[in-house]
Amino acid sequence: MKKNNAFHQAVLFCVFCASLLLTGMASANSGGKEASASGGSATTKLEPFTVNLSTSERYLQVSLTLQLANAEIGEKIKVYMPVVRHFILLGLSSKEPAPLQTGEGKRELIEELRNAVNKALDVKEHDGVTDIFFENFVIQ
Repeated sequence: MKKNNAFHQAVLFCVFCASLLLTGMASANSGGKEASASGGSATTKLEPFTVNLSTSERYLQVSLTLQLANAEIGEKIKVYMPVVRHFILLGLSSKEPAPLQTGEGKRELIEELRNAVNKALDVKEHDGVTDIFFENFVIQ
């Protein structure tokens, strides 16, 4: 009987350790949309955008991730998503293709979009979107 009891205790201990390990892995992977792109800051990934550029028959396809001042802004973005996407679409579709092909043009676009999103969210720069990262950027 003692062998059985020791065996059951060993099994229970293994189950307990496995559950601790899985719980830790689950909390580490729960970042999904709020994962970190730069040193622990909250981020949120937006659905891709495809827009016609202003004075040409070319279009821009871009995927963006927003770096947020805090995780609560991610919740506000979810609520205001139609407005956020509207401001981004307006900003993207007003651009000419040539400047967007330079690094400086892309940096200016990031600044304009960041300001537009913060305006849509009615927050100051340091309280809202602090940076924008391009994950995909194609002009055709």
